Amino acid sequence: MTRYSHILALLLAPLLAAQAAETRRPNILIVINDDQSWLECGAYGNSSVPTPQFDRVAKAGVLFTRAYCSAPSCAPARASLLTGRNFWELEQGAFIQAWLPAKFDTLPELLEAGGYHAGYTGKGWGPGVPEPTGKRSDPAGKQWNRARLKTPPPGLSNIDYAANFAQFLDARPAGTPFYFWAGLIEPHHPHDPDGHAKTGVGLEALKLPGFIPDTPGVRRARGNYLSEVRHADETLGKLLALLEARGELADTLVVVTADNGTPVPRAKANVYDWGVHVPLAVMWPVRAPAGRTVSDFTGFPDLAPTLLEAAGLPVPAGMSGRSVLKTLLGAAEGRVDPARDFTVNGIEWHGNLPPVDIAARMIRDDRFALIVNYSATPRFEASARAPQPDDRYAADAQKLDVMPLLAAHPDRPDLQRHIRLIKAPRPREELYDCVADPDHLNNLADRPEFAEVRQALRARLERYQRQTKDPRVTGEMALFEQTLKFVQGRKAAGYDDTGAHKAKAAPKGMKQP
Repeated sequence: MTRYSHILALLLAPLLAAQAAETRRPNILIVINDDQSWLECGAYGNSSVPTPQFDRVAKAGVLFTRAYCSAPSCAPARASLLTGRNFWELEQGAFIQAWLPAKFDTLPELLEAGGYHAGYTGKGWGPGVPEPTGKRSDPAGKQWNRARLKTPPPGLSNIDYAANFAQFLDARPAGTPFYFWAGLIEPHHPHDPDGHAKTGVGLEALKLPGFIPDTPGVRRARGNYLSEVRHADETLGKLLALLEARGELADTLVVVTADNGTPVPRAKANVYDWGVHVPLAVMWPVRAPAGRTVSDFTGFPDLAPTLLEAAGLPVPAGMSGRSVLKTLLGAAEGRVDPARDFTVNGIEWHGNLPPVDIAARMIRDDRFALIVNYSATPRFEASARAPQPDDRYAADAQKLDVMPLLAAHPDRPDLQRHIRLIKAPRPREELYDCVADPDHLNNLADRPEFAEVRQALRARLERYQRQTKDPRVTGEMALFEQTLKFVQGRKAAGYDDTGAHKAKAAPKGMKQP
């Protein structure tokens, strides 16, 4: 090699490396926690506990500040992510404890057909029953759950996520890109009753949503939950360290999120921000510029198209989500795509039996959220707990979490605001100023000065529902009604299935929904 050619090779090396990175298909790792709001991640600036591993991904890539899960219920939310569609587009898949029809292609199936080594550990799709035609064994793909912890700490799953990931990587054919879904069961309940002592934060320093009472018992329960937020973040660190040790991290597109919001009343299974606004950080070190914050509204339906496009595979025409790959690979921050200025989320069912009905839809823009409720029933079944005398309140406040406390002292004056917010029937429409009222405490729907805002959001919501054929506006509710009866029947029977549908056995150590 001449001196000139040697110099030319040195000059061209970075360009050639960049071109190779642009044409090489990335590995893909999705880490999805179970029941965690965006406000429980340090990178957003409001978390009660540190989450250094999530923050690391955000710093090395893009932090999305307006990420939404489609439904605040695990199975429909996960189905939305896997299929690239809004949950109401998924027929029986719109309901927890039903099934995801095989007609809807899933991300692992499409990637595997495109040459990827695909699998998952922990919680994939579910809970629910197998698709009745038998055409699909598991919507989340091939399960890797053999590695177990012999003595897991109290309240934690015994699934060894990192060891299962290592086994998955060991089984990968040489030269094949991988797709792996790490479904962390934490921070879902049950929790270690002494977990609050492991958060590294005093109970008095914990931040509580404004809609739950501030008592020692509620703070202790919150601390027990947050100890698992920290544990899940540590697990994320182990997964990243494994990739780093194998020299795979730089070319892995890492997505970190959660399936729905925090598990307190008026959050999970509700379409308020605490239920549907989830964390989302994405990094791809060799391609995506680091250290950016994006405020575009980005939903679970958008993730499958994004990952398929990154893998160089076609996006099925039926997917209603839109890829954010261009935003991920660009240098812009803030509102990158002007069209991404709103989100629509909703729910049909989450274990409630008649007369309780929680079906709703929500549209949210930068300032306001409009909620449409499809029933005027109470939000919780009547409690079997006998009311306690008022002289027991001080002792109960020391030990009881939110719902037991409200049931034990239904006439307590200082609890009436929380009882109204959590248990009372809700009006047909609710409107909240999300900037002035982030906890959605003050309904503005009947205020004349907000009539135009309410009307404009309602019209925009209905347009989007019609565009995506939401049965709640098309009137084609027969399938939803049949599915509701099916899942309510399973609930009433304690999910002890008989006949054609039998409940999919959860891996040993997996927590219940």
